[in-house]
Amino acid sequence: MDVDRYLYNFQILISTATGLITTNGNNIWALTPSMDIHGFAQINATHVVLIDRIHHCLRMLDRVTSHIVVLAGTCGTPGYSDGLIGTGKFHNPNSVVVDTRNSGQVLVTDSANNALRSVSISTGEVRTVIDSGFELPQGLLWAGDHLLVTNNVYISSVRWLDNGTVVNYIVAFSRPGDVYGTTDESKVRRSSNLVRLREKMFLVDDTGSRKLKLVDFNEGRVKPFCIYQEDDCTTNSSALPIPAIKAPMLKVGDDTIYVALATSVYKLKGVSSESGFPVECPDSGNATIYIIPGRRKLTFSLDNGLTIDLSEGHYTLPKDDGPLLCKEHFNVMKSPIVRRLSFKSVYEVRCNLLEYDSDTRIVLRNTLLHRRSQLLTACGEDCTMSNNMMPFSECTDGQLTVYWPTDVMFPIDVHQPPTELVNRLEQRIETIDSMINMEIFILYHSPPVIAAAKGPNNKAVQVTLYSACANNRKSYDVERDVCV
Repeated sequence: MDVDRYLYNFQILISTATGLITTNGNNIWALTPSMDIHGFAQINATHVVLIDRIHHCLRMLDRVTSHIVVLAGTCGTPGYSDGLIGTGKFHNPNSVVVDTRNSGQVLVTDSANNALRSVSISTGEVRTVIDSGFELPQGLLWAGDHLLVTNNVYISSVRWLDNGTVVNYIVAFSRPGDVYGTTDESKVRRSSNLVRLREKMFLVDDTGSRKLKLVDFNEGRVKPFCIYQEDDCTTNSSALPIPAIKAPMLKVGDDTIYVALATSVYKLKGVSSESGFPVECPDSGNATIYIIPGRRKLTFSLDNGLTIDLSEGHYTLPKDDGPLLCKEHFNVMKSPIVRRLSFKSVYEVRCNLLEYDSDTRIVLRNTLLHRRSQLLTACGEDCTMSNNMMPFSECTDGQLTVYWPTDVMFPIDVHQPPTELVNRLEQRIETIDSMINMEIFILYHSPPVIAAAKGPNNKAVQVTLYSACANNRKSYDVERDVCV
């Protein structure tokens, strides 16, 4: 896996069992026909060297024409010999990198032959660099003037001495196992790739243990690498589904690593702290998110911009928290309290007049319904007046409070209607002259036409939320904001 170094910014090239692909995180494009590409190296803006491990040879891709030709080895015939195409042979070539000492050639791990081979880009000639100190060599990574190689259960370092001698010696791990500690005593069950985090600090995939491990040559120690802070990855497998096969890794920028696992590519963030671990994630607790009343599911927005619908239950999802990749734990449940967007007006009136006779009640009801039709105009595109709840009133201590409910509802954790919504509704009400004072008609009152009292915002009509219990068998306690 590598960034596209020449043609497209912010795209990643990935070798897969079905070919070389490129992705920008949203879309995927195939660069080759269906074929098992085990590794690759970008030579320039137009050409890429491909590892055809199954056929034991190297191929060259022309990205302009999509034409693929044999570069080195004898395709279809495993073996161990130097030479040009048809003479030189590999046995399960694994990884390839451009030789930083000589840009005209690439270096290849020849796994089954336990050797490091070089290939001339211009002629395809294969040569053996060194064939000692390896055990199923796989991943390659330049670290300054030396080349780090993952060797099944250890990491070795290949160095070119001034006298032309090439040496290879173990620098981390030595035997199979799953042990942390010094670089000498620590163990991996099987490693295939590594990526540099910072100076003398590397991340290794221990696919045999299904973990990622941190190799810190500054301290001479191997440490656990926890994907999420709450994971006990010293004893358990990483939170990521580390496969039992090769897990390509790529570092981009200062704090982001991509890991290709099975059918997905994971983005790890926050890996640039001095300890080499992700910075501690904020405690998400077990927050509760309420389904909007009247709906059966919650629409949840993911960090990638997509949305998913969630029913009632407990969920744990990745959360991109600034420089971190964390976990978010939360419960989804129906709101026990329904807060309904409503219009409210208050009037000074003797409460006993409202129940004087049936005519008084009928006139008041018709007056409130007339105002309801006017408020429907004020709703505009933001709401409609509720068909399930008609206007209703409460009268206590000479104060009549009237509510005109709409169809817009909010869950228990919302206590005030959105400010922008309130402003739009109030502006529309002000354009309707007959609603400036919001008068109502009450029989036997003197005078019978009563204007609404001005609220805190000096308006006769208030935009508010009316709270009630979702369970009709319970009563809403206004003081404690609970249902009992």
